[in-house]
Amino acid sequence: MYLYNISIIIEESQHQVLLLWIQQSWAPALPAEVKLLKMLNSPHEGHTYCVQLIASDENDIQQFQSEHLLSLQNHITQHHNEKAFIFDSVMQYL
Repeated sequence: MYLYNISIIIEESQHQVLLLWIQQSWAPALPAEVKLLKMLNSPHEGHTYCVQLIASDENDIQQFQSEHLLSLQNHITQHHNEKAFIFDSVMQYL
């Protein structure tokens, strides 16, 4: 089993707009098992949000990336350029 995580660090001035877009436009198209979280007590300035998917294999992660990740990256680049930082990671359950 794998945990796929996308972290988004966004400046204070932009976080409400981005969160609203994620909740209203991007997240409804995601599989039901995908969770949206807000990191508490983040060591970063601004706000940190995480999108997490538990996957049975790496193919599920690749499929999620090809179907959903690009639209998130494009939106952040077009509407929050230099105001947000996005990165993803894959972790394996032990």
